[in-house]
Amino acid sequence: MSEHAHAPGGHPPAEADRIHPGRILLVGMASLLIFAAASTVTVLYMRRAQAGLNPAFPVMPAAAGEAKIGLVEQQLFENADRATTLREEKERRLHSYGWVDREAGLAHLPIDRAMELFLQGERP
Repeated sequence: MSEHAHAPGGHPPAEADRIHPGRILLVGMASLLIFAAASTVTVLYMRRAQAGLNPAFPVMPAAAGEAKIGLVEQQLFENADRATTLREEKERRLHSYGWVDREAGLAHLPIDRAMELFLQGERP
């Protein structure tokens, strides 16, 4: 049969748990050293690549400081008042008289007056 002695239940006896704290610390320290070395190599590589691609770095781009670059507003939202200004301009136009096309005889009138005329059946 078998040379090993088995417990009465038919299973071999369990081994005692042996934890080696020195090995765990050694693996942890080795992992940290590998991580630090890999991080250092990566940072050095990225700096060299950046210097090769843009030797004049850091230089401010020519468009820096402009209020709008392309379609992107570059100013802080607190300082952006274009929408307020545009709304005030539209409000002024809604409540004033003026020419749209003088040569064609086309004028605009205040919205309140246009609604009154429309309700009276006239086409302003």
